[in-house]
Amino acid sequence: MTRARGFTPLAEELKEYEILPVSVGTDASLALKTRRGTGFYKVPSLKGVWYRGMFPHDGSCATLEDWFNPQRTRGNYVPTGFKGYGVRTRPVEGHPFGLDLSPEDRTALIAFLKTL
Repeated sequence: MTRARGFTPLAEELKEYEILPVSVGTDASLALKTRRGTGFYKVPSLKGVWYRGMFPHDGSCATLEDWFNPQRTRGNYVPTGFKGYGVRTRPVEGHPFGLDLSPEDRTALIAFLKTL
């Protein structure tokens, strides 16, 4: 599990659960503002991530190539998945991991993820 942005776990939770010491930058609203929110985000398995489709949780990016495209965080990005009604361009926020890779390393990472 990882913490939602802005959430500080209790000391006993840190002892009881396996919690990453960093936040991966997920949307904190559901983890903090709903009655079922715990402040944590359970990181899903990477097994089969390439065929599960749309990324992130709202389906803004149709493929891993789109998800690891550094252009996706810019305001002029055209989402390849869900855009929203009347939306042509918008940034697709989410964790920045992998966005600063070289094109060769990005290709290698995507190829690796497709083997899982």
